[in-house]
Amino acid sequence: MQEKVLNYLKTEPKFRERKSKNRGIVNLLISMYPVLNQIDKDLLTKVVKEYASMDRIWRKILEENENLRGRDYGQKEILEQESMLNLDYRPGYHEDVKQLKML
Repeated sequence: MQEKVLNYLKTEPKFRERKSKNRGIVNLLISMYPVLNQIDKDLLTKVVKEYASMDRIWRKILEENENLRGRDYGQKEILEQESMLNLDYRPGYHEDVKQLKML
């Protein structure tokens, strides 16, 4: 997925603009799931934008309301590190940089 986004950023300069991000994501999703081509692009762009907003709101609510958290909420760090490894990032990199600056 990262490679698809990177390539699209390289080939489509409009996708680099914040205002065109959601439309670009829709274009990528349509290329991955051709059945989405049956849905109006403007409507699909609105859905993508609303999804991103709901995702941020969901995270904020769970951060502020411990009683609403699922059983896996405490596994965030582990899941983040697994995702970072899948994306070829090195977990703990930022902590290493902080320690180097303190030396």
